[in-house]
Amino acid sequence: MTQTKTTLVADIGGTNARFALARGTEDIAIDQLMILPTADYASLQEAAESYLAQIDGQRPTVAAIAIAGPVVGRQVTMTNCAWTFCREKLAADLGMAEVLVLNDFEAIACALPYLHAADLLKIGGGEIQDNGTKIVLGPGTGIGLAALTSVGDGWKVLTSEGGHVGFAPADELERQILQTVKYKYPRVSVERVISGSGFSTLYQAICSLQGAEAEPLSPREITQRALENPEGRCGQAVDIFCGILGSYAGDMAVTFNATGGVYLAGGILPKIQDFFINSRFRERFENKGRLTYVRDIPTLQILQKQPALIGAAARIRGHFIA
Repeated sequence: MTQTKTTLVADIGGTNARFALARGTEDIAIDQLMILPTADYASLQEAAESYLAQIDGQRPTVAAIAIAGPVVGRQVTMTNCAWTFCREKLAADLGMAEVLVLNDFEAIACALPYLHAADLLKIGGGEIQDNGTKIVLGPGTGIGLAALTSVGDGWKVLTSEGGHVGFAPADELERQILQTVKYKYPRVSVERVISGSGFSTLYQAICSLQGAEAEPLSPREITQRALENPEGRCGQAVDIFCGILGSYAGDMAVTFNATGGVYLAGGILPKIQDFFINSRFRERFENKGRLTYVRDIPTLQILQKQPALIGAAARIRGHFIA
């Protein structure tokens, strides 16, 4: 358990590395936030040292670092970034007394007890059961998943790489998309279709199925066109994206029996906010056949911009059961 007043916290994704200082215990404050492109640095250590060289005040001696990828064994290799490092050497490499490394969605799960009503946007019906298991998932460069379950008077985090389960089509169009995508990816995971690159995958599949030539559009351009013209091919791609996300979220809700709520994170949803709220997400979430109790499980979008940093700080302070 770490009781330090100031902690270096980081949220390392496939595209950006977010660094900040965390202070406080029960009410965690994040300041001196800096976002560094991962492509600009050869390693995690190099990016961290760059940040520490620019902060005001005393250099912290402990750190909690959330990364997008499995944290298993001594050597950690990120899923959508070229960085790799040895967990046991990281503290020495950074000249710190302690460095905790955890999965990014494990960190976000740790933040859930610290979020306020203003940090959440409820989508659809359902009510939270106070001691029910909570799950957090969300699309970004990839798609993450973690669960938070009540144990006695505390909480325990269950980590997961559930974004890599196989994509299960829900209708004929999605089955056709799967067959089209399989030419590129022999095994099509959920992450292949509901992540940042998933927009491009879905758009190209739709164009192929409609006999049209796909323009070389970035995910950002696809979502922008979808907002401008929801009926166009880009709009169709984003609509399918939201539907698949709803089905996946519902599948994970029944997998974990998440009566404490399903929380949605990641950097994509805020960029398509109005489209997402009015999409088939909740309809597909609730469509679980005989398991009608899913309709009573709430889905909540996390509006807090840095939940992984808050959760990482909470975790290293010993607020959770190991």
